[in-house]
Amino acid sequence: MNWKLIAAVIVGLITGVLLYFWTESVKNEQVAYAFMRLQPDRKVTRGQAITPDMLAEPVMLPESFGALAKLAVPAASAYREWLKDRTAAADIPAGSVLLFQYFDDNDGGRLTTMIAPGKRALTLPVNAAAAVGHFVEPGSYVDILGTVDEPVEPVAPAAATQPGAPGQAPAATGQPPAPAQPPSPVEQMLKNYLTQYPGADENDVNAYRKKAQDYKLGISSRTRVVTRTFLQNVKVLAVGAATTAEGAVTKANSTYNNVTVEVTPAEAEMLIFALGQSNGSLNLVLRNPADNTVEDLPSINWTRM
Repeated sequence: MNWKLIAAVIVGLITGVLLYFWTESVKNEQVAYAFMRLQPDRKVTRGQAITPDMLAEPVMLPESFGALAKLAVPAASAYREWLKDRTAAADIPAGSVLLFQYFDDNDGGRLTTMIAPGKRALTLPVNAAAAVGHFVEPGSYVDILGTVDEPVEPVAPAAATQPGAPGQAPAATGQPPAPAQPPSPVEQMLKNYLTQYPGADENDVNAYRKKAQDYKLGISSRTRVVTRTFLQNVKVLAVGAATTAEGAVTKANSTYNNVTVEVTPAEAEMLIFALGQSNGSLNLVLRNPADNTVEDLPSINWTRM
């Protein structure tokens, strides 16, 4: 009788242990997580941005899905913000569970949709000092300044006008009649020069002609160092690869070497030219977001300090 009781107890314990493990396995099968998916009738083509109206109710995937559950985009608020306006890197079939592999792996995937119509995104190289200690972030507004060698106003070459009669043609005595059309400014300066220096050789004449042409075109061989504000109240679209303020403060994006700004095509040309003249170094001045004033600022040099 005692042996039967002991056997029954042992069988009961074994049954209880097996029941426990079975219950836990069933419980694990029932643990599920929510993931984002497309509407059954909405597909996304490569290069198209994801918008909230494309998303269906989240799909629940059990923990037992393993790798798939780790590759899918969770239906959490942080990931909804991450997904917003992000560009698809591949075609996504209608009704599909959204996987991370469908999208660019950095914030640059949403940049194209952030550019206003008629504007362009231009990336400028910066360092910590030029970017206000890296306090510039996506959504900031900045002024863009640079220090360049600016040509000063050209000086008219010697003998630009006839002695004793500035700006007038030489006397007509003993000279052929004046042409029907007045000579160009360069020709007139050269004529005045030859009148004053009739013995000038060909090299002197060519050198004077170049000076006269440069003067006419406003080209000067003399320059001065100035600091100029090229653009004011410019929107920052991205810092490094981050296109959101939240993304900019992550460890990976806390420092950056370039800033992407939103400008018109004409402004883009001007900034690229300014970069070339300033040895690739421009400075950003951070603005209060409530201040959109654009001022008429003169360039600064040693005489205006």
